[in-house]
Amino acid sequence: MHMAGPREAIQHMIMRKNYGCTHFIIGRDMAGCKSSLTGKDYYGPYDAQDMARAHCKELGMQIVPSLDLVYTVEEGYVTEEVATAKKLTIQKLSGTEFRKRLRGGEEIPEWFAFKSVVKALRDN
Repeated sequence: MHMAGPREAIQHMIMRKNYGCTHFIIGRDMAGCKSSLTGKDYYGPYDAQDMARAHCKELGMQIVPSLDLVYTVEEGYVTEEVATAKKLTIQKLSGTEFRKRLRGGEEIPEWFAFKSVVKALRDN
């Protein structure tokens, strides 16, 4: 799948506005894309949020930026900035690893997904 970076966020805002939405939740690195040669990101992780914030008034939309939360051993869920500043131990589980564990019947930590969600995914 090809992503268009921050401009794609604007396109999504316009489409949702056309369907009557007044708010737009936008995550970190929305529609981010990488170079096929170097693997490096073309845009910064908050470029889409910044562009959406810059155009939200003219589009008549209110943005709701999604925080970049991480799970830490010491304090549970905090923003990545707080975890980095306090040098907390961040727990990570990639989407690829999650799907592998899900298919393989392996344990999935509760900080990553509710047991009821894991059960529903495995049952279907």
